Amino acid sequence: MKTDFEQWLSAQFGETGPFTLFIVLVRIAGDEVVPLKSSYAHLIGDDMAWREMQGLLDRAGTAWDGVAFFVGLGHAGGPLPDAAAARKLREVEADVKADPLVLNRGRFFDRKGRHLRIDEVAR
Repeated sequence: MKTDFEQWLSAQFGETGPFTLFIVLVRIAGDEVVPLKSSYAHLIGDDMAWREMQGLLDRAGTAWDGVAFFVGLGHAGGPLPDAAAARKLREVEADVKADPLVLNRGRFFDRKGRHLRIDEVAR
């Protein structure tokens, strides 16, 4: 059975073809979500299993509880050029730091590849 991540990746690739993937690792502690590290990658296929993605994310060298993925496309489709991807990554990082609810604009997963959603907590 495919994980939510694998189903999403297949559907996303079917819709857009190759794309740039912005990755934000987070720690979930009680009702707080804290961004830890981020990066981007150019995906040219949809044949990545969650176990492989999790292995790549674990190599970031920090304990993480969740990961958000945001899709970027060039003007003519396909992955963004590296310079544009680096600029967009900085925007994504700033948006997530300013408001963790931004994670819902991408696809947010737990360590098992299951889809998550962030809800606002009344204090």
